[in-house]
Order: sequence, then C-alpha cells, then structure tokens
Amino acid sequence: MKNLELVYVRHNRTGKAPAISPSAITYYDLTVLLSGTLEYNINGNDVELRGGDMILIPSGSRRARKESDESADYVSFNFTLSERLGLPLVQRNIVRSEIVLLIAALDKMEKHAYANPIEKMEYLCGCILSIVEDVTAVAQYNPLTRKIMEYIHEDIRRRITLEDIGRLTFFSPIYCDTVFKKETGRSIIDYVLDRRINEAKRLLLEGTTSLSDIADAVGFGDYNYFSRVFKKRSGYSPTAYRRLAIAEMKG
Repeated sequence: MKNLELVYVRHNRTGKAPAISPSAITYYDLTVLLSGTLEYNINGNDVELRGGDMILIPSGSRRARKESDESADYVSFNFTLSERLGLPLVQRNIVRSEIVLLIAALDKMEKHAYANPIEKMEYLCGCILSIVEDVTAVAQYNPLTRKIMEYIHEDIRRRITLEDIGRLTFFSPIYCDTVFKKETGRSIIDYVLDRRINEAKRLLLEGTTSLSDIADAVGFGDYNYFSRVFKKRSGYSPTAYRRLAIAEMKG
C-alpha cells in the first residue's frame, strides 16, 4: 500500500491481552486475532473478536479494549495511510493461510538484523490488507463468477475447460469467460493456471512431495509443461523455487 507508515507493531503470542484505556486514535489499528478472544468498545459500541477474526479501526475512532480473561494470540499493526480504506470494521473468519504465513514471516524478521526492518514490516502489513481487500471484493462478485471460482477450487487436480464451466452453469462458455474476466481481470483459464501454480508453491514449501507428484497433484499431467508454466509465472523453476524457499525458512 502506498504511503503506509507503521507507528507500532506487536505480536502477542502468549498471555492475556492488556487493557486499552478509552481514547481517540490518530492512526489505523489493524488487529488480526489468531486464537482466543478480544473485547473492544469502538465509538460506544461493543465488539467481540474470536480466533480467525480481524478488526480494522479507522483513524479518529474512540477505542478501548478490556483485558482478556485468557491467553490471546494476536498481531496489532498501528499505521497511518494517506488513502482511505473502504473495509468494514470487523471481518469474521478472515484469517487465511496466506495471512498466517505473513505473520510467521514477521516473527522471523524480528530475529534478524536488517538495515530497514520497518520498511519490510510495512510491506507485510500492506500484503495483509491487500489479501483482505481481495477477499472482500470476491464477496461482491455476482453468483455466476463465485460459482465458477468455487468449482475451480473444489478440485484443482481435475481437468477444467470452458466447456465444463458452460455445462456447470448452463451459460455459454464465452459468456462465462466474459463475465468472469470483467469482474476478476483474468480469463477463467488464466485463473485456473494461477490457482494450480499457487497450490504447487505450497506443496513445494512443504518439501516432502516429489516434483512429478506435485505436478500431478495440481492438475498437470505432463511435468515438463508444469515446469514451463511454473517458471513463466514465478520466475523460477520448481527445483530452484523449492531450494530458495527452504533456504529462506532455515535462515
């Protein structure tokens, strides 16, 4: 996000969440709750968060929080931003695996010395916000687009063609592709390939599955074709991506 400037960041991994006295804030407060509960009062309204929820409190709000009764695992980013964010105050069950990985990266960064750690933390915060914005946008798509997405995500291993989509939705393949691209900015097939490659990256990071089995697991019957598509979309061969990713995780 452009012009995002961190004021404060904290990962409370164990222990109770401390109370916050009522006061007006001059920054955004983004708090991602991984487990436990948090009880806020925002502009006179009580808000309770449970594990998997997120709250984004706008600048100018009056914020207070009770001390938690039990341990709470959460991350809070306080930041200023020149643009106005159009996200709701609370997002329920929004914490996806991608967000958990970004928080893990934040934890790892704290253990290393960097010349400019704040810049990197700002980037991670911006990534989390970008993911949430995308999830919120998908919720606004029309039922046809959402149905196509759900079908693609059900089983990434199976063969998917525009003809399959047409039979599923009872619309012409061309109409489905036109509507899908208008809302997502990508064709259906391009979206399928991105989905396959993203899943392949996850499997490569686990480091326990052979490359040929990964290619098969994400719907590529031909490993050579998989390798070409992977390199085109990630900039690395599957072997190089796994090697670099594992080295980063160990470092």
